[in-house]
Amino acid sequence: MMFRTAACAALVLGLACTWVRPATAGAAQELLPDESAAKARQVLRQVVTALGGQAYLNVRDTDCEGRVAQYGLSGDLTGLAPFHDEWILPDKNRTEYIAKGEHTIAGFLLGIDGLEITHGGALITVFNGAEGWMLDKGGVSNQPDDIIKNFNEQIKSGMNNMLRSRMNEPGVELRYAGPDVVDLKEAEWIEFADSDHRNFRLAVEHSTHLPLRWVVATRDPETRERTETTISYTQYLVQDGVKTPLSIVRSRNDRKIAQTFLTSCKYNSSLAPELFTRAALEQRASEVTKKGYKDKDSKNSK
Repeated sequence: MMFRTAACAALVLGLACTWVRPATAGAAQELLPDESAAKARQVLRQVVTALGGQAYLNVRDTDCEGRVAQYGLSGDLTGLAPFHDEWILPDKNRTEYIAKGEHTIAGFLLGIDGLEITHGGALITVFNGAEGWMLDKGGVSNQPDDIIKNFNEQIKSGMNNMLRSRMNEPGVELRYAGPDVVDLKEAEWIEFADSDHRNFRLAVEHSTHLPLRWVVATRDPETRERTETTISYTQYLVQDGVKTPLSIVRSRNDRKIAQTFLTSCKYNSSLAPELFTRAALEQRASEVTKKGYKDKDSKNSK
């Protein structure tokens, strides 16, 4: 499930260089490169099967709803908002956030300082490959170039995209990194490296073969500051034949920053490509404006 956490949730930092700390040592280090890659692919086949097999691999679009929570430096809850997230894989996304009162969670998730939903209401973001738009109280506007860049980086760095297609691309290398204990569960680590020097790690629960963690580490090319983002998956439930994690926690440098709670997910519901265009967003803006005028006029007539 492609979800910016999804999802959403959140966007991957647009940093050029990546670095991943060494995974568990031991027997994995004794494997020759070809043996390590073969072992990694064996585990990944088990992961895909556990997630739904062909039902998982054949996902074309997703339509999910839930709530996303934001956490502060001290671990306190600083924001909570319902959302509706739609994807046509791999690079068309539309997310609507709804908030009561002033809310900064949308800006937090998008990486836009100062963006907030004032006095309640909805904020909608749309991405379509190299283009993107946003609907807020000021109307429809183009997404900043850096946000579009981060969106496309998130696609390339996403776990589901890697499992469904990218791990079979030329230049992508796999390595079995050995057993470990993750969240008090026996697990195995798989490492990935692509031709653009991105590096990722996947922790797989040994008994169920389901993903436990997806780890992306980056270094700022200017400051050389390292950031490690970890996405943890729990509470799997079968929906439309696909094992879907209902709780997704995002941490940065071991600090919890956001959590997504899914209430429903539909797969392959034939979403219309036209939904992911500026014209569709402008149409929605017009509907919101008309509804607002209608409600205001109704109140005035009373």
